[in-house]
Amino acid sequence: MRDLEIVTARARPSVRAALLLAAATLVVASAACASGGRRQSDPFGGGAASDQIVIHVRNFNFNDATVWTVVHDGARQRLGIVTGKSDASFTLEWNFSVPLRLEFDLLASVKCVTEELSVDPGDILELQISVEPSQDDWCR
Repeated sequence: MRDLEIVTARARPSVRAALLLAAATLVVASAACASGGRRQSDPFGGGAASDQIVIHVRNFNFNDATVWTVVHDGARQRLGIVTGKSDASFTLEWNFSVPLRLEFDLLASVKCVTEELSVDPGDILELQISVEPSQDDWCR
């Protein structure tokens, strides 16, 4: 298993049934949390379930990490801080399909940027920050 994993879950009709069967409770809980009380569209209707994306960050490092999103035109948005050895989730309004990079800056340590990811509304991303990210090939 790599130290950094970026996982993208997309609401695609071909995998939707398998996801619901494999993790019905997780899907229902995620949809309820991501909606913020808003009514979701029909998950079998082919439309986007949400105008948001969710970014889960798992920080295995001892240092606090400030996490940013960087879109294709270079615009940055600060998501927040994930303290050392903890997890955090961020919800971001996202009603368009554009490439995105995740960036984190470890306190008194390295700064890393992920590869460009194609992100659509309703996607769920997971970023895992390793104990030694400076030794990871992707860390720039």
